[in-house]
Amino acid sequence: MPALAPIEDVWPEALLTVPHKLKDGRTVRPVAMLSADEILVMAGERRTAFLSLDVRTGRQRVLATTPKWASCDECFDIHLSPMTINATHIILLINRYRPGSQYGGKPRVELWSIPRSGGPMKMTARLPTTGQGHVNNFEIIDDLVIWRDFKGIWSASLAGDEIRQIFPDRDLNVTSWPWAYDRRQRTVVNLVTRQERKAQRGDDVEFLNCGPVWCVGQVTPRPHEAGKATIQRVDGSGRTTVPGEPLTLVPTIRDRFVFLWPPTVPGDGRWGGSQLGTSAQLYDRCSRRAALLGFPDRTKAPEDWNEIRLGATVTDRPIVFWKSGGGRYTVVDLSRITDPPCKD
Repeated sequence: MPALAPIEDVWPEALLTVPHKLKDGRTVRPVAMLSADEILVMAGERRTAFLSLDVRTGRQRVLATTPKWASCDECFDIHLSPMTINATHIILLINRYRPGSQYGGKPRVELWSIPRSGGPMKMTARLPTTGQGHVNNFEIIDDLVIWRDFKGIWSASLAGDEIRQIFPDRDLNVTSWPWAYDRRQRTVVNLVTRQERKAQRGDDVEFLNCGPVWCVGQVTPRPHEAGKATIQRVDGSGRTTVPGEPLTLVPTIRDRFVFLWPPTVPGDGRWGGSQLGTSAQLYDRCSRRAALLGFPDRTKAPEDWNEIRLGATVTDRPIVFWKSGGGRYTVVDLSRITDPPCKD
């Protein structure tokens, strides 16, 4: 199986580097691009700060800091994957625990907002969820925050009004508002009109996962054959087969970029426990080019390696990142890829 070219050889224009620590010693986590040169990062464990970091000059600007209740150890955590950003606000999900409980017991699950231009954090809503607050598919639509949990799809106003359930007791993944996908019934659902379309697939395709127009599925493998993915429209047309297997519940970005496992044969094994692991394939269905993210094996990973993470949910400048050694993160800003857009 030919080796995938690393992303620096395929789309070097998309790469940025961000320090793992600030000059004052606080650790940093990338979140999302705020502009072509500004990246939003979280810094520190206690009283986490949200900073705008200029990737050209290194200058930083504090947008917000968590309130005084965050001065305790292990009494809260901030979820990166459900975080979402629009033109005016940053919305984040926080699990708050009883101080001193070391993440024990059931947390209070809260939505907080930060003005994108900077300003005090404000609690928007307390979510009606239990356990560890397994919620995702966050989006901001006008003045509403939309999300999903195991009880259905919900909305809350940025003004802090009452939480409303949009689609109760239905296991749907919100892909791009107002569209969602029902994996069990294999239907694409419009959450506003309630119209549904059945996703079509060949007999050799399984685990189909669809957005509003395009789907990704796995071609049923034969013994000792490398895994393959299929990319197709919801109606089954425009099918393309690509080496590699689709990643479970990792969405297609902008109906263009697809994340896959690198091509392997059964028994090769993978390592890493996050959604993307420590090695993933980025495929562009427009140019039909692919690149390797992360590290192909442990021997090529630095001592302080880290798994590949998706940034916050944004429509204009999505990112993925990983700790790449030398005290720095590698950040891929997908909006910087200069290949021509899709013709369909």
